[in-house]
Amino acid sequence: MNTNFFHSKIIFGLSLTFIAIFSFILFQLPLTSSFGYEFAVLFAILFFLLGGLLNFWRLKQKISFSVYLKFSLSVVLVPILITLLVSLTKDICSFWFGISFYLTLSVVSYILSFFLSEIIFRSFLKYHKIFFIIAFVILALIPIAEIYFNPQIYFYSPIIGFFPGTIYDEDLSVNSTLLIYRGLNLVYFGTFFLFLRKNFIKNKLLTILSFIIIAILFIFFSSEFGFATSHDKLKSILNSRIESENFVLNYDEEIIDSSEIKIIILNHEYYFEKLKRELGFCPEEKIVSFLFNDRMQKKNFFGSEQADVAKPWLNEIYLSRDSWESTLNHELVHIFSAEIGAGIFKLADSFNPALIEGFAEAIDNAYDDIDLHLLASAAYHYGFIIFIPDLFSGLNFFKSFSGLSYLYAGSFSKYLIEKYDIESFSLFYHSGNTNKAFGKSLDELSDEYIEFLKSQKILLSKNQIEYYFGRQSIFQRVCPRQIASDLKEAEKLILNKKYSEAENLFTKILNKTSSYSALIGLVNIYIEQKKFDEAKVLISKHINEFEKTPYYYLMTLLEGDVQTLLSNDSIAESNYKFISESYPHIQLKLLADLRIELQKNEVLKKYLISSDSIKFQILLELNKEKNVISSILPIISLAEKINIPTNVLLESFHSPLIPESIEDAYVLFRFSKYLLKKGDLVNARKLASLANRKSLDSIYYIAIKEQFEKCNWFIKNFENLQFQLYKNE
Repeated sequence: MNTNFFHSKIIFGLSLTFIAIFSFILFQLPLTSSFGYEFAVLFAILFFLLGGLLNFWRLKQKISFSVYLKFSLSVVLVPILITLLVSLTKDICSFWFGISFYLTLSVVSYILSFFLSEIIFRSFLKYHKIFFIIAFVILALIPIAEIYFNPQIYFYSPIIGFFPGTIYDEDLSVNSTLLIYRGLNLVYFGTFFLFLRKNFIKNKLLTILSFIIIAILFIFFSSEFGFATSHDKLKSILNSRIESENFVLNYDEEIIDSSEIKIIILNHEYYFEKLKRELGFCPEEKIVSFLFNDRMQKKNFFGSEQADVAKPWLNEIYLSRDSWESTLNHELVHIFSAEIGAGIFKLADSFNPALIEGFAEAIDNAYDDIDLHLLASAAYHYGFIIFIPDLFSGLNFFKSFSGLSYLYAGSFSKYLIEKYDIESFSLFYHSGNTNKAFGKSLDELSDEYIEFLKSQKILLSKNQIEYYFGRQSIFQRVCPRQIASDLKEAEKLILNKKYSEAENLFTKILNKTSSYSALIGLVNIYIEQKKFDEAKVLISKHINEFEKTPYYYLMTLLEGDVQTLLSNDSIAESNYKFISESYPHIQLKLLADLRIELQKNEVLKKYLISSDSIKFQILLELNKEKNVISSILPIISLAEKINIPTNVLLESFHSPLIPESIEDAYVLFRFSKYLLKKGDLVNARKLASLANRKSLDSIYYIAIKEQFEKCNWFIKNFENLQFQLYKNE
């Protein structure tokens, strides 16, 4: 007994030492260093394996449960103690935010592992560790099966608790659904442990069969409890569908009417025909599309709020009503890529994210309506560089700001397709082997590509490039999960007019990190309460923290608005002129120009504090004597909010809209897109044609040209489109 006790002290001591070292390592890595979700997930995996295997050793050595319980308490306490120790020298974000994940994910996984090991030990005479590992693998494979067969990218799992689907949705916290799920985990495993320990069921085979059957039934009905999303569940939410030649589009007819859905299905068919022509191949079966009412509905039932997603292996795409215009073509490329993909997921070799997203970006060829090569060459010129071999290696795609990773992956892929051909790139996509596809190494191809970028004419300014790429990836930001959760909570407080509580939350965030969202939220609270001086001081205090980022210009514009509300017109005008001359983005320049125009007409202050309908009337008055091009995009935005028909909108201008500059062409291009979306095809084509004539030297030339071609296609096919409307059963 003394020997066993001595051995147990060594084993338990080594285990605790390993856990302590593992904790320290995690605090040195991105994301896990903030003691939040990622920290808890990694410990959940470790605890699930460690807890069960050590318990087998304990049972074999006949070490008492009381000794093992003390050890287990030490196991779960060590990471907490290390966290408190680390917090003395560095910011670990919110301890309580992190502990909520740690208790719900990590600690519960340790307890479940103990229950599972006890169930296996009491049910089988030998091979306990093998059965445990088999159970672990099965539990790990169930979520993969759910993602593979179901229309979801999130999953719940006894091993880690919960996975949200993508890293781009930063808002993540312990909610009631997760708590209920973990409670059910404990009840399920704990009940069978007690049944076996107390011998409530004498037949152990019957106990194991019951254990498995209940698990299968739970998985089968998990969609009803909100722990998964089956196709039937999703079709009951998106209760209608429209079928065309190449698509089955599911949507909610209570939100989206028949005229809107026809335009959307036409867009699907347009891009299908375009991609089939460009790529030379297409899916054989109809593509299934799910259109959510908004991003929050998509997050609840699919798992991704920010990103629209495709599942090539299911031949399905998942879109949101408020984002499909900018993502549809990209997601359809993913579906087409299944024809050249590898494995059961029909994706790029080794699930290479740079290849997967690079191909879609290359074919879509529009980064904020700008040609990829134009933007990439300027980014490279101004020092925003990603080493291509690194980008296409492992998961390095996610290390940099996502926009920059997508740009270089897309531009490099486009370069390979243009120089070598789609067949060679398809082989690269399928095999991941550049020598096999192009006869050259990735390093050689990268050198060629860099020389190509260097040879391009630079058409964007440094300010514009900083506007696009002067941001951090989630791996570089301070406490991204906690801050996203706090921001969401502050938004709810503002909606409920609890301004004081929201102000405290925003201030807490700003004391931790330079958060533009928190700053803008706090400024807007002050503006709402007419505390303009406080808003001015707050902006002045923080604005320089955002230099060389897009937020610097946005804050400068807002500072101008606050100065206007304080009647400091000359200071406000200086801010607006700075933005106009800096030209970080065409839309920001237009907003600044509009404010200058409104200021000349002495209506800017009224405009800033008015409702949407009054703002709309102010802008219409502005256009009675002459067309004010800078006002058109805000007019369009306001018209959509207050439901102004397109014919009324078009009749609101002083004279026909004729572009005289590249900026004018861009505005008419955006106007054309709006009209096409609203079904005004003739006027959409007219404006696209006018914009196209004036855009030859514009960075938006390719996008404007495609818009004109799209309008022509719509007019040709609008009446001929064959479709049927159905109710999902």
